[in-house]
Amino acid sequence: MGALIGAQRESAARDRPGLRDFLLVALTGGLCAVLENAWLAAAALLSIAGIFIVFHFEEQEKRAGITTELAAGAAFVLALLAGSPQIPFGQPVAIGLAILIALFLEAKQRLQRLLRETIVESEFNATLAFVTVSLVIYPLLPTGLYGPYRFFSPRQVWMFVILVSSISYVGYFFEKFLGAEKGLVYTGLLGGLASTTAVTLHLGRISRERREELPDQVRGFLIANSVQFPRALLIVLLADRQLALACAWPLALMTAAGVAMAEAANWIRRRATRDPVKPHGLEHANPFRIVPALRFGALFTLIVFVTRVATARAGPGAFFGTSLLGGLIDVATVIAPAADLLHAQDISLRVAEIAVLLALASNGALKIILAVLSGTRRFAGWIVLAYLIWAGAGALGFWL
Repeated sequence: MGALIGAQRESAARDRPGLRDFLLVALTGGLCAVLENAWLAAAALLSIAGIFIVFHFEEQEKRAGITTELAAGAAFVLALLAGSPQIPFGQPVAIGLAILIALFLEAKQRLQRLLRETIVESEFNATLAFVTVSLVIYPLLPTGLYGPYRFFSPRQVWMFVILVSSISYVGYFFEKFLGAEKGLVYTGLLGGLASTTAVTLHLGRISRERREELPDQVRGFLIANSVQFPRALLIVLLADRQLALACAWPLALMTAAGVAMAEAANWIRRRATRDPVKPHGLEHANPFRIVPALRFGALFTLIVFVTRVATARAGPGAFFGTSLLGGLIDVATVIAPAADLLHAQDISLRVAEIAVLLALASNGALKIILAVLSGTRRFAGWIVLAYLIWAGAGALGFWL
């Protein structure tokens, strides 16, 4: 570890501590760990820190920053961690961290170029806001269920807020670094695995801002929802193999229809213009949009409340109705109850299959509504057409 970090420091500049110095620092830390003497380790670390502080002030006119000094302290502590017999997995953790430190040190110029030239102030501020929403607010929210029928879960609602905002945030940087066409494709793939509803909101919003990119936006939506069907089939397979076999034909045909429509949208875009997509001013945009995410969080809470009330009052006998309501939240919320009732022989295989398809249908209806509310008329019209084709493919698969 000392050789790894020291070699990087020496290759960066020859007028600073290098390979031999870092080897001695790391060997000292390892020796202190083997001797298991805390006082010796503290004294050695203070001595090494004092030596590097003196060196820093002597060479202050020739160099700026304290990266080398911090790296030396890290080398000592990592060697101490690797050599301590009391800490399980200390060696692999220390070696992994040493490799990461060397990589970060080597990537100095690229990181500086990224932060100083590529990332603008609005994007940096948006990143801070996104980190706050995801990693600061979420852990502070209480766990458990609250309200009548125990419908309100603060963490669950906030998780959907994070999903919606993350699709917008990640999609922005996909488009920034990969271009509009590829960026929307990767946003669709990611959204299909995370939240197709979030993708619909994101694409609907940008369809108002960048109307000339409608075929790319439609294609991103089609890709996201084409991924949703095999994802749903995988969840069904994990819940019940028999139900998965029953749903295989509808979901497979809907996936194939989605892929075909996505390719058709790409063909239309390429035929309409052979020129590359023009830049659309991303450098002045805001990659983090919290207001649409909060609106969807409120809508999600309302849907959960209606679903809980309907289930409590109608009972499990109204299984189709609750499946329609559950599909508004997520298709996975219907799959587990359907599999449980099927195992208990309370419903037939055909009824369970219909419940899954009804959940997909209601989920599609919600996305149509969101497309109408957040996007342009043309965008919403393409979404309606796509779901009509998906409905036909699902009906054909159900009949087969």
